[in-house]
Amino acid sequence: MPVKTKRPFALGMILLAIAALAALIVAIVLLIRGVSSLAMPHMTAPEQIRAVLLDDAWAGYFDESHTREEQEAFLTSTLDEAAAQGANTVLVAGSVPGGGVLARKLESAETAPGVSESDKFLSSFDPIRLLMQQASKRDMLVALYQPEGVSMKDWMTETADRYGLTFYTLSGEGVDARYTAGEQLELVLAQKSPALAAAVCQLQPGTGVVLGSLSGLVNGEESAISTLQYLSGDGLPDIAQQPFSQTLAIVSPDPASKVYTDTIFLMGTSDPSQPLTVNGQEVERYGSYGMWGLEVSLAEGDNVFTAQQGDTTAPITLTKPAPSTGSGSSGGGQIVSDGSVAAQPGQLLRVTSTLASALSDYQDTSTIAMTAYEGAVAQVVDSVSFVNGSKRTYAYQLPDGNYIKAADCELLEVGTAQAAFTGLSASEENGIEYLTFAGSGTPYYSHNWEGNEFTLHFYSASFSGEFPQSFGFVGTSVTVEPEENGFALHITFQDSDPLWGYFVDYTPEGGTRIALKHQPAIRTVSTASLPLDGVTVLLDPGHGGDDMGAPGSPVEDFPQESELNLSAALAAKYRLEQLGATVTMTRDTDVFYTLAERMEMLNSQKPDFFIAIHHNSAALNSDLNQVGGTEAYWFYTEGKPLATALSANVSLTTERNDRGPKYSAFYVTRSNICPAVLLELGFVSNPAEYESCATLQGLWAEGGAIAQAVLDSMPD
Repeated sequence: MPVKTKRPFALGMILLAIAALAALIVAIVLLIRGVSSLAMPHMTAPEQIRAVLLDDAWAGYFDESHTREEQEAFLTSTLDEAAAQGANTVLVAGSVPGGGVLARKLESAETAPGVSESDKFLSSFDPIRLLMQQASKRDMLVALYQPEGVSMKDWMTETADRYGLTFYTLSGEGVDARYTAGEQLELVLAQKSPALAAAVCQLQPGTGVVLGSLSGLVNGEESAISTLQYLSGDGLPDIAQQPFSQTLAIVSPDPASKVYTDTIFLMGTSDPSQPLTVNGQEVERYGSYGMWGLEVSLAEGDNVFTAQQGDTTAPITLTKPAPSTGSGSSGGGQIVSDGSVAAQPGQLLRVTSTLASALSDYQDTSTIAMTAYEGAVAQVVDSVSFVNGSKRTYAYQLPDGNYIKAADCELLEVGTAQAAFTGLSASEENGIEYLTFAGSGTPYYSHNWEGNEFTLHFYSASFSGEFPQSFGFVGTSVTVEPEENGFALHITFQDSDPLWGYFVDYTPEGGTRIALKHQPAIRTVSTASLPLDGVTVLLDPGHGGDDMGAPGSPVEDFPQESELNLSAALAAKYRLEQLGATVTMTRDTDVFYTLAERMEMLNSQKPDFFIAIHHNSAALNSDLNQVGGTEAYWFYTEGKPLATALSANVSLTTERNDRGPKYSAFYVTRSNICPAVLLELGFVSNPAEYESCATLQGLWAEGGAIAQAVLDSMPD
């Protein structure tokens, strides 16, 4: 029965063939899935990385509630959204809320269920690989990151190895490439200081910036938006920075000068790679470029100090004279008149200085109650004679009780008519509202400004006639009321359209008009708009020409204060314009303008913000290595928020001490037309701070910080 014996054999062969075919199919499937997972796409790093974080909230999408098709579409839309916002790199944390990771085939961690359950018969679902694939098509980059406060895990480095990616760690101080499987690029965080992040990226090739989370960028996170706007353009303009000398020298003080203090601060240059001593004492240098300073004691007579590096020496001889014993009478000199006289009853005065202080105490120049501008006329209530230095002079009491010094005004002929106005009209020019008096006269005034209630008190003047009940501000009401010795103009504004600043302008024809500024437009923060669009800023680089500025700078071959002021102002102008502002400068070359000329520019241009840019210095009889920081001065209350923002932003960006906002009567801060502040960026008498102020990175960090301060000072 040979036929019967062949049937079981044939059946067995068929089953064996089926099993072999199944095994082959399984092997092919596994091979296909394995090969596909190993075929990692090639990505090319952008020249300047602008990275966003894909955080836990983003990773939470990869759960069991979404299909593979939905997850793939989500990955693609993520990259499209990042690119649309201006980013070219995404940093992936890799873990999934609830457990598991996005990576596949790791020995040290399980793949998240929402990922593995999306596998298909011939392919496994690999979000990181797919993200890399889509990024490669868009000339974008993918990297991994470890969030702040998360400890290092084995799966993190294993993932970096498997996918050939760079792995970064984030902290409050910055970004570090802790593990590099791919190409390493230095990244900086934008959140701490957009200005510094942009400066580092633009000045140091091969660096990039972490803008923050993608969701934050989409929702208009200010630091991310500002950084992107700072990074726009074709490159940074030249702001005339000079290199540092690293030749051993003592450059301050001047050896030709006599020193009368018990100590003096030496300042010099050196090779930063070599040790430095002065008279055998090792000198610590706090900067990076070799600038140094040392406080030394002085004895009477000649004092020789020698700086040394290796065989190179640099000596200086400083002379401290013996104290004078003095002789003869110690009495004061003769008191003489400065030529001023007492006013006659009812006589008028006219202010002749560009601005004059109306003092509550005529002998104390710090008691400024009001600023009187050139041309202001007022009746003298009383004349007071007093001695100022070696001269006898007068102060004239005004109708408001304050005093003007004789040096700031002239007495008009007896019988000169007071200001007489016969009406008030409203107009608008270039977005500024004007109220113009009919009639002639330029009366002295004072103001009361509390919230939306604004009153100007005009003295030695009369008003009769019509006036507008409202004008270009929304919902305003206007009243004019007579007062003793004059009249009051009262305006009530609304929260929806408040007063930003004002200026009483005395016209060349002898008339008076009032300029009233609207509050700048409330900013909008997005990648599609410029937050300072329509905002005007006047920058005033201090000093210039033959006026080099604060003492303490090294020799003339080094940048002096006036040059640093100009360079920082040019950097600030560029950054402000990147944010949309219209910026003018009192000077953009090495020329000198008087304080009066600078004030005239401010009053004529009527900007939204005014910032005078300076650098500080301190007396040389202390350890100036310990004296440093940023401070900003304001006079009128409206300038204090800007002063606060300037000091805080520059300090944050440069890591200098924040000395804060300070009240002072600096000439250029005494304007009501807008917030007006004098900014001291840092101390040129401090060697390390001088280095920071004079480097390109420091100057661009300052410029960006100034722009950020203006942005922070915009109304909410």
